[in-house]
Amino acid sequence: MIKKLLIVMILCLSSGLYAKNSMSKSTYNTLTKAQEFIQKDKLTKAKVILEELLKKDKNAYEKSFIYQTLANIYISTSKYDKVEDAYEKIVKLNAFEEKSIHQVKLSLAKVYLSNEKYKESIHLSKELLNSKFIKKSDIYENLILAYYYNKDYKNSIKFSQNYFSNNKHNQIKESWYKIYYSSYVELKDYKNAIKVMKKMVKLFNTKEEYWVQLASLYQQENQLKKSLSTLELAYKNNILTKKDNILYFVNILLQNGVYKKSAQLLTKAVDEKMVKEDKKIFEIIVSSYINSKQINLAIKKLSSSEFAKNAKFQMILANLYYNKQNYEKSIKIINSMRTKKNSKLDGEKKILKALCYYELDNKSQSIKTLQQIVNNPYHKRKARNILKQLRS
Repeated sequence: MIKKLLIVMILCLSSGLYAKNSMSKSTYNTLTKAQEFIQKDKLTKAKVILEELLKKDKNAYEKSFIYQTLANIYISTSKYDKVEDAYEKIVKLNAFEEKSIHQVKLSLAKVYLSNEKYKESIHLSKELLNSKFIKKSDIYENLILAYYYNKDYKNSIKFSQNYFSNNKHNQIKESWYKIYYSSYVELKDYKNAIKVMKKMVKLFNTKEEYWVQLASLYQQENQLKKSLSTLELAYKNNILTKKDNILYFVNILLQNGVYKKSAQLLTKAVDEKMVKEDKKIFEIIVSSYINSKQINLAIKKLSSSEFAKNAKFQMILANLYYNKQNYEKSIKIINSMRTKKNSKLDGEKKILKALCYYELDNKSQSIKTLQQIVNNPYHKRKARNILKQLRS
């Protein structure tokens, strides 16, 4: 943004004509020659001519035009420290008419900003607030940036508000909204940040990052329903397209307990290759199916996925079949599981197996299975209690 301001400055300064008033004919001719070299991009030759001209006895008005021309060369070569020096000299000479001096001061304030001299930029910009020649909006822009980069966010907000009230919303560029919003975020003033971001979402409604930032701000303020509705609207309008943002939407759905939609969204994202299914994504889908009581879909996922082959997920699958009263299938899965003897998982699967046999009226096999884990450090009490009930 700073460089963009400087481009405007170049155009303003290079458009000035060399008047003969208070300027000798020889100086005028030399400046014209230097200007011709600049137009031909022969900057070194132009610079030599101008530096030689400065060594001669010239009045303040002539010197001001020489420094202005040199400044244009320095801008073209991005030597902003020398641009700064040239403008400071023009201001000190004070030979131009008041309007031109004010324009040079504004340009100097912008150069200070580019050179990270924020306090100097602020001081000079505030001097110009009462100028009848400079547009208030140009001064506000400089003050907004200078205060922002100097980490004085409160004053950056103050002049942002002045700037916004001084311009029509459709004339304000997106970058100024970003600075305004960021200032509130830096101050952790999320309520006002939300107000600005809501406006940004309305004005720039195809920008995915703004919808996500608004949702994140609502989440920060513990307004999870608003966070969810923001993302739902963005998704409905096909604005959410990035993997991380889809996953963020899933996370907000889960936080709001919307498990069915979470599973649908993630499954669709995987099918459309927006999101690559890995173990974590697989777990979220299975968990969402189970929490939304979509047991058949959970079983189908656990029966077909490469990520469901370990004992942990086989145990989940066996439990699901048990809850659906398909005890034979549950036993079959348990028998295929390999677990370490006397481990926690080993105890869990044998208790489930015993319960399956009990439901199948095979009391003897149920007792036999429980006897295998009466010494399991994790489940011995539970196993003994069930055995006691079965033998009574």
